[in-house]
Amino acid sequence: MFIFGGFTKKVKLRPSDVSIDNFLSKLHYRFTFALLLACTVLLSSKQFIKQHIQCIRDKGEKGGVVDDAIGTFCFISSTFTVNKYHNSSYRPGVHVAQSGVGPEQPGDELTYHAYYQWVPFVLFGQALLFYLPHYLWKSLENGRIKAIVSQVKTSIYTAEEDTVISGYKIDSHETRQNREKLFNDIFITWARMKMNRDWARNFIMCEMLYIVNILLQIQLIDRFLQGNFLNLGMRWIRNEKEALESVFPKITKCSFNKYGYAGSVQNLDILCVLPLNIINEKIYTLLWFWFLILLVFTTLGTVWRVLSFLLHNNGAFNRLVWAEVSPGPALKAAEIEMISNKLSFSDWFFIYYIGKNMDSRMFRRVVADLGLSLSLGKHLKPIIESEKSKLNSESYC
Repeated sequence: MFIFGGFTKKVKLRPSDVSIDNFLSKLHYRFTFALLLACTVLLSSKQFIKQHIQCIRDKGEKGGVVDDAIGTFCFISSTFTVNKYHNSSYRPGVHVAQSGVGPEQPGDELTYHAYYQWVPFVLFGQALLFYLPHYLWKSLENGRIKAIVSQVKTSIYTAEEDTVISGYKIDSHETRQNREKLFNDIFITWARMKMNRDWARNFIMCEMLYIVNILLQIQLIDRFLQGNFLNLGMRWIRNEKEALESVFPKITKCSFNKYGYAGSVQNLDILCVLPLNIINEKIYTLLWFWFLILLVFTTLGTVWRVLSFLLHNNGAFNRLVWAEVSPGPALKAAEIEMISNKLSFSDWFFIYYIGKNMDSRMFRRVVADLGLSLSLGKHLKPIIESEKSKLNSESYC
């Protein structure tokens, strides 16, 4: 378990107090990441399964080759099954010892199960790939939402002057107005510097990485399992035990060559038990169903993002969106119209995520002030390079 110690310090699974992504993203970098990591730990632990492979040979044979050495050799060189013995016409215990295990003849097609010893490492690598888009997004976002929300995140109540009650800060009416004015100044300045455009572009890019990643993961597992993953779930639904046994055999064969007493080469035909395949079968069946669900949700999320881009100026769409962001009394139609018409998609998208991180009553005040500023002619005209360089030297964070 020590190999995960340094990594877990870098990864935070607890929810942050500021939301910079959505529920769909959390399904990828939080739930799926934790699921794959749990599977890795389960397969790496010897608490439930003492040995990853156990090999059997005739105890009457002499020659000095111990079982531990044979087991180690078979584990690193891959065991195999004979394909023709997976047919239901070969009954285990009657025609063959086990499904896929029987005497092979020259020309018989064999399947080597080389994936067996690599499963924990591949699952851990997949977990990292699911976390990677979120890690990239956090680096690109760089606390921008937190910086601007902190300027107006205050109590919904006001007092005659700034005060503290039971350790809770209550702003005066003047302080709150100053906070709201600062928020408007920051937002409009960032919009003019096209910083909100970069923020939205990076957000959508990382969202696209999620769907690319899930498609890549499915193909990766299919190749890893020698083309047996894409239809694994359907085989499980149809209860095709022979097919599942051919992918995750519990007993396989191994050939071990050694020298006899006279110096001739002897071939040992060995049976090997693969206890981890009991767990591997269940893990990959679970992943098949979960990846299918995740792919559907991620695709729907992509469709929603395209619709939000096309409809962000639409009044009915905005009423629906802002009702979800700011529950309670609806925003005024004039304010919604002002924001939807004056703001570009990137600015609209940025203000949406600001609303997700604020009290709904406070957010309505912020939107009202922003709408008023826009109506008074504070257009979001891009800043020329000389002004942009000057503003870059000042930080609101």
